[in-house]
Amino acid sequence: MPPTLTRRLDLAQRRLRFALSASPLNPWRIPTLAREPFAGRRVIIIGPAQTVTDDLQGVDMDGHDVIVRLNSGLFLAERDPARLGSRTDVLFHNLNEDGPRSAGAVPPEVLKRHGVRTVVFPHWSFKGSKARVHRKRRELEGTGIALNVPSTRFCAQLRQDLTGFQPTVGTSAIAWFLGCDLAELAIHGFTFFSTPYAPSYNDQVRTGAEAMAWAAASDVHNPALEKPLIARRMREAEARGMTVTLGPNVRPHLT
Repeated sequence: MPPTLTRRLDLAQRRLRFALSASPLNPWRIPTLAREPFAGRRVIIIGPAQTVTDDLQGVDMDGHDVIVRLNSGLFLAERDPARLGSRTDVLFHNLNEDGPRSAGAVPPEVLKRHGVRTVVFPHWSFKGSKARVHRKRRELEGTGIALNVPSTRFCAQLRQDLTGFQPTVGTSAIAWFLGCDLAELAIHGFTFFSTPYAPSYNDQVRTGAEAMAWAAASDVHNPALEKPLIARRMREAEARGMTVTLGPNVRPHLT
């Protein structure tokens, strides 16, 4: 059988297996992250850019109903709770917990210490490895911490808007909450890979160029496509009546 035909058959089988596993008719599927519980809420997403502490100057973190962090952002908060806050309600995480591109291990005891109620695995599609999400599901059983994934429709539309590239964790989180009926979405600590990360978030990245290269490694992500996508979805959310608040260092990098 020609290699190209073999590849197509393999992809078709993977699509079918994923469609069956993600189907609402499958009682063992990973639960989908619901939008309804966030309706009318004030949500803040805290990114990992070097500018995050400056963005949060004067921000009342606890005044928000929902605090969202990304990957090892939990540990940033732990090192500087006075400026970055200590509470985390929702954690978007790629569940890559070891190896050279680890986003930080998040066992149940760590999640509980930070008050995390929901972990979201955003890379939910037939393309990604599912072993890590099912392993985390087993690990969280009986802990009271939910493991959710965005809907397959959301994931497919986001990849389509990015011409087939997989969104970064930050873009997934921002795009998902922009699609909710929030009272307010505050976005802080994002420079869209134009600056390094905050100290200790990812010590392998020391410059903006390295941050961009890190995100684009293996041709999985395309950060250059993410900024206009977020800007467009932000305008759409504002047109629906949502208040979108950007940190002082976010808007210049977004526009």
